Amino acid sequence: MPGWLRDDGGLRPDEVKAVMAHLRTLADVKSEADPRPARWVGGDAAAGKRLFETNCSGCHGPQGKGGEGPALNNKVLHESATDSYLVETISRGRRGTAMAGFVEPSPVRPALTRGDIESVVAYLRSLQGGKS
Repeated sequence: MPGWLRDDGGLRPDEVKAVMAHLRTLADVKSEADPRPARWVGGDAAAGKRLFETNCSGCHGPQGKGGEGPALNNKVLHESATDSYLVETISRGRRGTAMAGFVEPSPVRPALTRGDIESVVAYLRSLQGGKS
């Protein structure tokens, strides 16, 4: 699925939120408000970079520029995704995709701790807008 950047005739952030709200009603998904601020992760970005290079870059590309998996240096992603969303996505994975959760080990990789995952998110934040 291509991104919906405004420069490409895509959607504004408020329009993206409206589409997401509608999709949640279709799936009957109940979401509770996160009491934390949108940006709360205090992980170690340098450690996160090492973890990303070992565990994530095979799919998401060097510096999160994309590959088999989507680009993670995407400005729209960083503007709309909270740290809680990123932590939970890395922890649990993405159903219906090749993205497995990282809180459980697999035959080819060890599990990541909550602190490791927060460090990966701190590193991802350093990639915002293709920087890094």
